[in-house]
Amino acid sequence: MGRMFNNQVLKAIPIIFLIVMLFRIGFAYHDAKKRQYEFAQKEAEVLNSYAMTHRTYYQKLFVNKTLTLSDKTLRALPAFSSSPISKEFSKNNSLNIKIKTVSDRARNKFNQADADELQAIDYFKRNKEKDNFFSDKNKDFYLFAYALRIEPVCLKCHGSKEDAPKFIQEKYNNAYDYKLGEVRGIQSIKIPTKNLEKYFLSHFFQYVLHDFILLIALYLGIRYLLKKSKNINIYLEDEVNKKTLELKNMLTIDRLTKLPNRLKLMEDIDKFRTKQNNHLALINIDSFKEINDFYGHNTGDKLLVEIAKKIKNLCNNKNSHVYKLPSDEYALFTTKNISTEEFYSIIKNIVYYLQETKLNIDENHILITLSCGIASNEEELLNKADIALQSSKKDKVNIIVYNNKFDTKSKIIKNIQSMSILKEAIKKQRIIPYFQPIYNIHNDKIEKYECLARIELENKEVLPPFEFIDIAIKSKLYPEITKAIILKSFEFFEDKEFEFSINLSIHDIQNDKTVSFIKKQLSEYKYANRVVFEILESDKIGNYEQLKEFITSMKKFGCKFAIDDFGSGYSNFANILELKVDYLKIDGSLIKYITTDNNSRVITKTIINFASSLGLQTIAEFVEDKDSLELLKKMGIDFIQGYYVGKPSSELNTDYD
Repeated sequence: MGRMFNNQVLKAIPIIFLIVMLFRIGFAYHDAKKRQYEFAQKEAEVLNSYAMTHRTYYQKLFVNKTLTLSDKTLRALPAFSSSPISKEFSKNNSLNIKIKTVSDRARNKFNQADADELQAIDYFKRNKEKDNFFSDKNKDFYLFAYALRIEPVCLKCHGSKEDAPKFIQEKYNNAYDYKLGEVRGIQSIKIPTKNLEKYFLSHFFQYVLHDFILLIALYLGIRYLLKKSKNINIYLEDEVNKKTLELKNMLTIDRLTKLPNRLKLMEDIDKFRTKQNNHLALINIDSFKEINDFYGHNTGDKLLVEIAKKIKNLCNNKNSHVYKLPSDEYALFTTKNISTEEFYSIIKNIVYYLQETKLNIDENHILITLSCGIASNEEELLNKADIALQSSKKDKVNIIVYNNKFDTKSKIIKNIQSMSILKEAIKKQRIIPYFQPIYNIHNDKIEKYECLARIELENKEVLPPFEFIDIAIKSKLYPEITKAIILKSFEFFEDKEFEFSINLSIHDIQNDKTVSFIKKQLSEYKYANRVVFEILESDKIGNYEQLKEFITSMKKFGCKFAIDDFGSGYSNFANILELKVDYLKIDGSLIKYITTDNNSRVITKTIINFASSLGLQTIAEFVEDKDSLELLKKMGIDFIQGYYVGKPSSELNTDYD
């Protein structure tokens, strides 16, 4: 009976697993095909966007008469050039994607639509409101089509034959008599399925192989266990204990760095709370999100691992433990018999060492800065250390040790004081502009200034923006700062021949009263052509149409616009084309590392070339040394700004050597 039961178990478990595996395989295959389809569609949309931008650009060259339409320049027209470009593109890209402009009435035989493309053209003719078509009906390729409809400029060559240029009449006998809005042809993008399947289905087959091997291993394992039935209970007990330990480690060990995590830290703090000496330091990497955005998450993860190793190597005392907390934070907890001052000294050495060390990750030399909060022998040790850490970040101080002044009541009092200072400054007109020079690389002169907000107290102390901007936004007093800076900057530069820039945030642009105020001031100002408004690209701009409308309406007064912090993480080149700005100010996070990091140089050079091709001028911020200036000059930058040229000041700094 026991043997029969064993045989039944041996047969039933693999069969159940096989059923589950077949279900998983079916689901995985369906998912792979779905992802392949979605990838092909998205890839085609991106390629079409680029191709249409390229097509529009060259079309405008003829419309604007930069190129004169003639028999010699005919080959530059998109319809003519798409065929040879497609051949070269297909030959040189790994997926053999083909991009062509085709028609059902093609003048060039190479642009004649095939059967699949004719179906797409027929679809657009039947559905005049549609512009996109995507199909996987042909087993050999995915077809994406974009409708090319007759516009007024097209009628010159495709309207009445008698109205077409003479060399067109002589060269072509067809494709005339089109009407506005009719389908002239399509932008055709064919993505072969064969190469896509190699990529997507290879993962699927690996998945199947993995499950098959697992099935065989399960079968052999169960068979072995049943043969060794005498020891099964001991084996299972050992396995349960092992899995319990693994589960506990999963809950208390950080998977990336293999250090104990926050849960383990909380357990250890609770375990040693009766000890006389308990010291905790929380260490946070400043601006880690920017590092992640700039170098990529893979490099960011490697950086976290490298820092974990270095901190652990520096803390080899048996009574001291290093932990990895969520995101970009570490903890060092010790029960060593030392004073708070001694613990502070240890942490200071660690922080300074890490900040002075170039971390070599994927051939990038990365320098970091850290913020640290310390708490010693306190109730709620972790909470108190976190309060000190937050204060360290806010005050931009490397290390802060917790004491009673960090309680919530003090924070509330400080916020009230900041609010009072801000309201008093608005009432007594103590919000003033400081001016930072902007240097023209081409003529070696300071030609512009950026106007930066400051608060001047009655004792002549000057408060920087981080002391009041956050509270201004939260208290909805931010528009008053913008108004004050505009009024005083306009007045200051009225008798000076310098161009000057004023920062506007998305809060200003979305505030109808602020917009009306700006329009009124520009309409009354004689030198509106010297005014530049800088818009922060790092602000979360949700409505580009609203921003575009704002820029268009303000430019009527003669002022200019700059996009500030361009390259700060999600630069949208297409939107920049739409906004029609005059300057791009390259983000300081790129300029900061430009002499030591190749990625920074490549991205900066790309932005400069992009701007130059659009007729935009570029300004590099945070230039702090001569080497950076010389390198930027070689790259073709137009202007530089930073401490190397001059710091913000209440007076104009016009000298630069």
